[in-house]
Amino acid sequence: MGCSYQWTDDDHLIMDLVIESPWTWAELMSQAQEVFAIIKAEGKSCATAVDVINMGTMPPGNILRNLTEIENMMPANIFASAIVGAPYMVTVFMDILTKMRPRAQRIALFTKTRTEAHEKIMERYAKLKASSDSGS
Repeated sequence: MGCSYQWTDDDHLIMDLVIESPWTWAELMSQAQEVFAIIKAEGKSCATAVDVINMGTMPPGNILRNLTEIENMMPANIFASAIVGAPYMVTVFMDILTKMRPRAQRIALFTKTRTEAHEKIMERYAKLKASSDSGS
């Protein structure tokens, strides 16, 4: 189990990340660094869908500090980050993070399924692309 990731499409628009019990903060941080380096190297707008449906209980550690560190690592080319199946505790801490960090509020989405996450990301991407096309 633990943490894994993969592109959902050949265009490398959406990266799915899956967190399944058991996992550790160190494992998640290591994966986040790897994923964000890959996304940054793409050099174009990308999104993440973070599936926490089977994450189980939170490992020991300062949740808010760890989430803030992950948000700090995110490259500027991430335009959306969907949290899939977040338990109540995760939504509480994400709510705090989005109040502290305007960028987190701007890119965060909450969905119940990965399919819904991909749909919402694609809707946001279409708006972003339309805005970019009209500004050209």
